[in-house]
Amino acid sequence: MPIIVSATKGEGGFAGMVPAFDGLRAQVSAPVGTPPDGAPPGGLVVGWVLVADPGAVGGQRVDPVFLAAGRAVTPDQYRAAYGARLDVHVGRAP
Repeated sequence: MPIIVSATKGEGGFAGMVPAFDGLRAQVSAPVGTPPDGAPPGGLVVGWVLVADPGAVGGQRVDPVFLAAGRAVTPDQYRAAYGARLDVHVGRAP
């Protein structure tokens, strides 16, 4: 069973998902001097999704799915909930 589901078609819809390998973590950052305003920290990366994006080469991009505040979210979903100014980076978990 998938951990994240989207029925959306077109831009922003998911075309597929694969699980992530162990050891990756999403880090969330805000511009200097900008408070995160209660945004939860990023967490472990649990998968990767293929997202429809007409601006990307081939019309799709690959985004991480990570845990934040007990939910599995993509960077787009995280920004929609906590602020567009936030940036998400994936790196090795300590």
